[in-house]
Amino acid sequence: MTRCRIALLPLAIALLSSAASAQTRYYGEDNTGSESTRATLVNALSARNAFLSRLVGVGTADFESGSELSLTFPGAGTASLSAGYTRVIPTGTNDFGRYPTSGETYLEADANALTISFDQYIAAFGFYGIDLGDYNSRLTLRFYDGNTVVDTWTPYTPAGFECPNSYCGSIKFIGTISTVSFNRVTFTGTNSADSFGYDDMTIGTVQQVKTVPEPTSVVLVIAGFVGLVVLKRFRQRAA
Repeated sequence: MTRCRIALLPLAIALLSSAASAQTRYYGEDNTGSESTRATLVNALSARNAFLSRLVGVGTADFESGSELSLTFPGAGTASLSAGYTRVIPTGTNDFGRYPTSGETYLEADANALTISFDQYIAAFGFYGIDLGDYNSRLTLRFYDGNTVVDTWTPYTPAGFECPNSYCGSIKFIGTISTVSFNRVTFTGTNSADSFGYDDMTIGTVQQVKTVPEPTSVVLVIAGFVGLVVLKRFRQRAA
């Protein structure tokens, strides 16, 4: 009987460890825009809605207040931006394919210049990226706990064409919900001469992430059932 219990224990620990380092990704892109026209929100909006459905009581920074380097999020504290400036574009684009996804204002920053630091640890981060990927520039996000990188994500691969053939004026929603909290995110583009647009940033703390049944829990239940069957057979053989 003791052998059966010991044999099942490593399985449970391995499954829980796998769940403890998981990230749930949310990504959607709409490539119907151009340097002078806005893309229509379809896939990106769907990804954002899925991301928001996992959160409760969160707020979104839409940059309409004109505050460029300091953001406030309900229930999740504040964030400071290392660079960037807000631009007001009521209609159309800035003539380079960048524009707001809501309201009239968005954040613009050089591809390699942006770092967002949070005054408390968060578990969820999502935003719209506008005009990402033209001029063959890939964006990589790095998530930090202090000075330690806890996650890295390059969410898309450009088609290999320069604007206006691909990704010009595109909208992407990029979001992650992680079981490992972080307090800083860096944005790095492969083309340092490019600029990106950002809008509608949302963050959430661990407390603002809805708890959902984990597939791991189901597996553990099955593992426990199998253990009971093995234990029963062991007892029958020993009888």
